[in-house]
Amino acid sequence: MIEAESTPASPAASAPPFGRGANVLVAARSLFTRRIAGKIILPYLVLLVLVALLATRITIDMLDSSLEEKYREELAAAGRSANEAMVLLEDRNLTSLRHMAFTEGVDRALADNDTAALQRLIAPIAANDRIAYVDVFGADGAQLLSLRATSLGPDASARVDPSAGQSAPIQYVLRGASDQLGDKYAGIVATPWGRMFVSAAPVRLDDDLVGAIAVSVPIDEVASRLSQEAGSRGITIYDVDGSPMVSTIRASASTLAEALTLPSDQRAAALRGNDVVVRRSRVGDVLYVEALGALAIRREPNFVVGTGNVINIIEERGAQARVAMIVLFAGVLVLVLAIGIALARRITQPVYALVEATDRVRRNDLDFEVPVRTEDEHGILTEAFNEMRGGLRERERSRAAIERYMSPKVYRLIQAGELSMGGVSREITVFKSDIRDFTPLSEKMEPEALVDFLNRYFEAMVAAITKYDGEVDKYMGDSILAKFGATEWYPDHARKAVLAMVEMVETCEAFNQALVREGAPPIRMGIGGNTGTAVVGNIGSTDRMEYTIISDAVNTAQRIEELCKEVGWDLLISEETYKQASDVVEVGRPWSIRLRGRTRDTLVYPILGRMNAVPPARRRAYDGLLKEQGGAAAPRA
Repeated sequence: MIEAESTPASPAASAPPFGRGANVLVAARSLFTRRIAGKIILPYLVLLVLVALLATRITIDMLDSSLEEKYREELAAAGRSANEAMVLLEDRNLTSLRHMAFTEGVDRALADNDTAALQRLIAPIAANDRIAYVDVFGADGAQLLSLRATSLGPDASARVDPSAGQSAPIQYVLRGASDQLGDKYAGIVATPWGRMFVSAAPVRLDDDLVGAIAVSVPIDEVASRLSQEAGSRGITIYDVDGSPMVSTIRASASTLAEALTLPSDQRAAALRGNDVVVRRSRVGDVLYVEALGALAIRREPNFVVGTGNVINIIEERGAQARVAMIVLFAGVLVLVLAIGIALARRITQPVYALVEATDRVRRNDLDFEVPVRTEDEHGILTEAFNEMRGGLRERERSRAAIERYMSPKVYRLIQAGELSMGGVSREITVFKSDIRDFTPLSEKMEPEALVDFLNRYFEAMVAAITKYDGEVDKYMGDSILAKFGATEWYPDHARKAVLAMVEMVETCEAFNQALVREGAPPIRMGIGGNTGTAVVGNIGSTDRMEYTIISDAVNTAQRIEELCKEVGWDLLISEETYKQASDVVEVGRPWSIRLRGRTRDTLVYPILGRMNAVPPARRRAYDGLLKEQGGAAAPRA
């Protein structure tokens, strides 16, 4: 059973998840069945073990090796087993943390500070993995939840440290720190009820850090596990100052501190890990021999671990045995490494080539081909990869070609299978632009020059339209019919449309400057915009259809555009468009005009420019226009 309680806020960070559920056999099987390196190394590891056992037996039979050597090697192996047990403990905690952090709903509950949901989601995992201590922290460091196993005793729920969020593992994770092992962290932390081995991991929602989860194991339990993996030998973990932090040797704390505290040189030698440091210690009336080595947490040698055993008489190791063992193991190691490296490189080189090629495909770099160098499975896989890359390249070329002839938004709807015959009714904004006096201009140009001129003009104008999420519905000679909020609807379609119209006029001025530099006459344009309800969808037959708009709003926009020439102004919009875009553009005095085919007058507004940014020259031009009209009635359309 797991007890839980909400606790006050306190900064937190997260570290690697490790769980008790995994065992060594499962981990080894996973390594050697899912990793190429494991499959390569396995036979050589077996060979190394066999050779080591054989060499040890031969050396013992040939030489009268001392009991100290026997203890030395046994304790060294036990120390390595203790370190491996520490790695397994970290991995088990990491597994549980991953399970908690990636359980559906945990990220959202943590972002919402929903303690009840967090307990409902995490408590079963903690109970199943037999984790005694679980703490959950928010992104601001608040300690939202603490779970304690009932097996801790009647005071289990009281084992909550208000300053837990200030510990190094929690702070590391909440800062979003990361190292070569990832964004998780582990360390030994002092609490009011004793030292704990704390592992913490971040929890993210849509790549945003929303909090952290930490699992803790009492340091006494850590030492007990290391002792079991080391063959039930005495395990002592030393603090950074060389004093014993915890020990499975039965003695009082004062006795252990007096007998086992490490001199600085022995501690430094053990942390370097170049060789096993062996020493004798007397704890009370009992004599121990102890092998010292580095204890790695997150693959970093932060503490010293001592693996000891009771001894009565230990003889000095003979020089002949030392030389024989060093030569034998060095030779085996060199041989195994040489063979393993050569074989690994031969097997993995094609895999690395495919990994690099896959990364290029992920970056949409498709103009390459992986050379096929073998006829085995690697070669077959490489050929299949090249075929796949070729198909992706052709698809990308087709997509690019299609998007030149239709809106990318429409293409995405086609790809998603969301287009069918018929349409939907929605409010949109449309405008039509036109080059004034284009017919006389076009008669003076050769066909090739005319097409080139129009392409340059359309390139500049369409850039302004797409900048504001608009789409070109169709080109009509020198005219453009643009729509906003049609394929993908958005509420500010009128605002974006009028901003695009203003930018088109600004772009036309720059376009004219280029024409003048080339010795060509400048052009004038007119744009009329309107907002109204339209039917948007596919029109045509099942064999040939067009995605377009049908609406009287389009006809109105065309008639407003025709007024530009008659009233002498280049940007005109309807009253409805102005109502929805009045906060982004500045307009002049409206004209009340009866459009062709209408029975009532329509208000048409001239656009001067962006709000609070009308160019002085444009304002003077509008004032001059008003003087020319002199109060005369506006023309009829």
